[in-house]
Amino acid sequence: MNKLVKLAVVIVITFYTALSHAKIEIIDRVVALVDKDVVLASELVRRTNSIVDQIKSRNQAVPPIEKLREQVLERLILESLQLQMAKRAGVRISDTELDATIERIANDSKLSVEQFRKKIESEGLAWAIFREDIRNEIMISRVRKGAVTRRIKVSEKEVDNVLAQINQEGESRTQYSLGHILLPLSEGASPEEVSKVRQKAQNIVRQLRGGANFQEYAITHSAGENALSGGGLGWRSLSQLPSLFADSVRNMKANEVTEPLRSGSGLHILKLFESKGGFETHSVVQTHARHILITPNAILDEKAAYEKAQLLRQRVLEGEDFAELAVEHSDDKGSGALGGDLDWADPGTFVPEFTEAMDKLAINEISQAVKSEFGYHIIQVLGRRDQDQTEEKKRDRAYLILHNRKFEEEALLWLREMRDQAYIKIINDK
Repeated sequence: MNKLVKLAVVIVITFYTALSHAKIEIIDRVVALVDKDVVLASELVRRTNSIVDQIKSRNQAVPPIEKLREQVLERLILESLQLQMAKRAGVRISDTELDATIERIANDSKLSVEQFRKKIESEGLAWAIFREDIRNEIMISRVRKGAVTRRIKVSEKEVDNVLAQINQEGESRTQYSLGHILLPLSEGASPEEVSKVRQKAQNIVRQLRGGANFQEYAITHSAGENALSGGGLGWRSLSQLPSLFADSVRNMKANEVTEPLRSGSGLHILKLFESKGGFETHSVVQTHARHILITPNAILDEKAAYEKAQLLRQRVLEGEDFAELAVEHSDDKGSGALGGDLDWADPGTFVPEFTEAMDKLAINEISQAVKSEFGYHIIQVLGRRDQDQTEEKKRDRAYLILHNRKFEEEALLWLREMRDQAYIKIINDK
């Protein structure tokens, strides 16, 4: 018997011997069918373990693991639906954009990308999986922003009402640290379903007012976006809250819990942890800036767009006229025709990446290429001034307040409608 045959015999014998003594384990399985996608048990386990670690790091008690798994599975189902929509809409996140996002996350942690990678891997998460998690988060954010914004309608009458309130009371700088629990209800829920969920909500309110831990109840019961982190909404001003919440929170005291609040997405329970701040006048620091925008496209990829923006910056530094270059090259056709001029702008007018870079510039300084969702910007600050809000600016602010409030309300409704219309089958292993 030659060596190859002997080796084959040994392998076969070893295989059958191992089978006779070993317990066969399923490596992975499907735990949910979600339209044309699936949720795998391995992902459910990974995300559940991650949530458990986060809960322990906050020194909170871990809820019953089966209940926690149900919550995590629901989150994965909603993520799958949004990712499927993003892919159908053609949303793509390039490696260059992903790298830039991860670099910003690392910088926020005061780490280099390499240090940040080592930290992630030391926590037991493969770098490739982490990158895909972030890519998916960006895709979900983008498709949600597009889908929900199209649903928002703000009437002139609504703007008039908010403007009258601002003129009468001033605009509050008070911020509120809130907890939120959502018990979902579809708009077409029967009276029996509504009664059942309301009874559950009232029972939760009684328990919370009796001293039950809000974070634990949010993790166990809430269908809200922040449920798995304990339901915390962070610090919000009234203008950053849905109107349903703002009306209730305005007169609350620390540690108070609301009665269940009904909206189109379900019943909401709020707890005010604490508040801080006071009132502000309408004086703001306005910035006069101009920019040149280079947007990646089918011909100009991310790298080439960045390099073109940096080349234009160098040409400005060498003495070429910024306005002429903006007219010739900027992909922002509105400001480009004006030499890139963005006029005097209030804080919060531009996207965060643009604003952060602009605010760091001295007068007449030229920025490096700044990446935003629109492409690469070369920014020059022409001036800054303290400016009382004009009636027009106050009206714009009132519109923004309403838009932000309605966005959160509509986002919850959009998710619930998408969930109700999807084909979803939970596959139990019992």
